[in-house]
Amino acid sequence: MDAQADAQSSAQAQGPTSRPPLVPGSARRTVQEVPGDLFDAPEGSALIHACNTEGSWGAGIARTFKHRYPAAYRFYRDHCRHYAQSREMHDTEDMYAHDTDTATIRMPLGTALIIPPQAADARPRRKKHWIVCLFTSKGYGQHVDRSEQIINSTLAALEDLKEKLADLRLDGTEPSPTALYSCRFNSGLFAVPWSQTRAAIELVGLEMTVMTLPGGNDDQE
Repeated sequence: MDAQADAQSSAQAQGPTSRPPLVPGSARRTVQEVPGDLFDAPEGSALIHACNTEGSWGAGIARTFKHRYPAAYRFYRDHCRHYAQSREMHDTEDMYAHDTDTATIRMPLGTALIIPPQAADARPRRKKHWIVCLFTSKGYGQHVDRSEQIINSTLAALEDLKEKLADLRLDGTEPSPTALYSCRFNSGLFAVPWSQTRAAIELVGLEMTVMTLPGGNDDQE
């Protein structure tokens, strides 16, 4: 009994991170990884990246998004400002909790923002893209969320994206992205192993092409 009690105490001391949320490769493979530049994705496709909820695209690949799509950045920034004022909350699945299956978090964390191609971002000989912001961390830099929180938020945001894309296609009166492209989001500045994020994508069942830069440069959120 003492050994069993010691084992239970040890497991509790380790905390939520002792139980991994996902098993890479356990779901149907829906992710295709190919070398190339994300911004060369086909016309009309959606470019997906991970975002903080504070309205900042100041580093990593987010800075490139801000430079190439300034109108989309303003759309994202205004979205963040709206929820900063509203203080709206919502429930998401918590894969790490020992006593409950849900966590209550503040919007827009754990959601997806789909930004249509903005007229102000159009440039000659440059493809028009949708931009998808997955809100996977509240903060950034030294204030980035813990890895387990990011994975929880990533799963919730991917589920939200899947539902919103289905609504767009079902409605039929508005255009929708022709395909989904992404970088290895969460793996750079957010420091989450890519295998965990890929497993989350495949668990949700989204078909996605992931563009990887030569040399494995993951300087991205």
